[in-house]
Amino acid sequence: MRRRAKAGLIATATAALCVQVVPLAEANTAPKSDAVPVGLAEFYAQRPAWGPCPRPPVPPRRSPDASASALPRAGSASPAVECTTVRVPLDYRRPDGPRETVELSRRLASDQPNRLGVLVEVPGGPGGQGIYAPEDPAYEALSTRYDIIGYNPRGVGQSQPLLCEGTSVQLSGRTRFTDAQMRAYTEEFRRRDQQCERADGARRPYFTTANNARDLDIVRAVLGERQLNLMGKSYGTYVTAVYGTLFPKRLNRNVLDSAIHPQWIWREAWKQQAIAQRRTADAWMTWVAERNGIYGLGTTRSQVRATIERTRAKLEQRPIDQGDFVYDGTEFDGLIGATNEVAYWDFFAATASRLRQQVETPSDVPGDLGRALALQQEIQADPPPTSNGVWEAVNCEAEWPADLKVYYADMRYFSEHFPYGWGASAVSPRECTFGSVERVEPLVKLRRSGYPTGLVVQEEFDPQTPYEGGRAMADLLGHRLLSVPRDGYHVVHGTNACVDAAIDDYLLNGKLPKRGAECEGTPIPEVPTDGSARVGEGDRPSLDEQTNLLSGPRPLQAGGRAPS
Repeated sequence: MRRRAKAGLIATATAALCVQVVPLAEANTAPKSDAVPVGLAEFYAQRPAWGPCPRPPVPPRRSPDASASALPRAGSASPAVECTTVRVPLDYRRPDGPRETVELSRRLASDQPNRLGVLVEVPGGPGGQGIYAPEDPAYEALSTRYDIIGYNPRGVGQSQPLLCEGTSVQLSGRTRFTDAQMRAYTEEFRRRDQQCERADGARRPYFTTANNARDLDIVRAVLGERQLNLMGKSYGTYVTAVYGTLFPKRLNRNVLDSAIHPQWIWREAWKQQAIAQRRTADAWMTWVAERNGIYGLGTTRSQVRATIERTRAKLEQRPIDQGDFVYDGTEFDGLIGATNEVAYWDFFAATASRLRQQVETPSDVPGDLGRALALQQEIQADPPPTSNGVWEAVNCEAEWPADLKVYYADMRYFSEHFPYGWGASAVSPRECTFGSVERVEPLVKLRRSGYPTGLVVQEEFDPQTPYEGGRAMADLLGHRLLSVPRDGYHVVHGTNACVDAAIDDYLLNGKLPKRGAECEGTPIPEVPTDGSARVGEGDRPSLDEQTNLLSGPRPLQAGGRAPS
């Protein structure tokens, strides 16, 4: 969704942030152990056949885990970008068995005499694509001295997909559940699990984070590198941390953008997302209450929430039928749960205010409100899966409760206390509940011993990877944490000039931000509070104008500061 740039602030922000220098190992310096794991010689000895890139479908522009901020149109890859595939074993315990394929793309460093090595983007998801990274403008400065490597993990993109039988089950997705709805939702996931098991059940146990990390080490060898520099994003931060644990001498500089909490693998991670959405919604409601004269939703946070709940109840009783979609209470919960997008707090407030008026005096939906609701549908629509079964399979690498009573108790509680955004669906049964995916090995216990201090970037309001996760990952691994207050878009690289400058300085010069460093997040809209100097109605964007602004790309946030 977004991008913002103002070059003048970058140098100042960088000077304020950076104080510690991390040496870069020479590209030709070998780790202490270069031994190829037993049975894997043929994989490590592969020679890549680089050539023109295929024409993959482009992920939706608003996909939360799209790796590149400016994705190329299908077939539009620059001639400077090449692609290849690499073979890896399905099961590393049986390397002579079935094989998987991973996709790579690359753009060679423009300053080859001063090349620092390769920088691999490890994408989010699980199941996200990283193949577009060499085309991403966010890598412009880094591409002078690094080969930028895009990476589609096993089962992703045009790699051999991990299939589920037929088309994906269309889950009924609710935010609040009755007991009957909980049971029905459970059966939808049971059917989904059965579809995946029938189609590709033999492969599912081997789609794990540890195997993704092992695949990356084969990629390293195929690229002819002694060490990797990694840019992990979202789920890719966990893959990066696992890679550093398994192959510490082969990891050099590493950035963890929007880190997964190392103790929340995996069910707890989804629970915490709903909790984070409620926390952000509460902050938005406080902001709205200070502007009751404009929005009319209440003068305190509790009053605003009461108005929101009344509006939601009426939408559930009498949904707004827009022909192409029906806007009900669940959709309204989604609107409130999207308030991590602080740049658009005024849009959310104006839409909620107009919806309150609409349900209190039902009539034909005005055109501007209809367009606002349609835009929400576009933004929050689930993107087509890049691979049908990868997300589910990776989630099943961790233990999940088998007792449905555990889920139902959580769903009742979350329906009441954490209903916004994903709401109670965040704690529902999943495919992993039913035990069809064998756990072939325990989770890797993360540690850092033998590779350089990394940089963790984390946003205050990110619901997908809550702030606590970045702090916990930085503490566990001894990494440096760069915080972004008042932002929550998810994955910061390429959306904040201060953050980009800090990342570039670390990867190019080895300089880490000082402890406690921050980069300013997205400015909250300047809407006057009650009792302040009021602006006229014509001085504020109309709902239509706000809808048009939200429809465009997000400009790059230019601000940046270091704490005193």
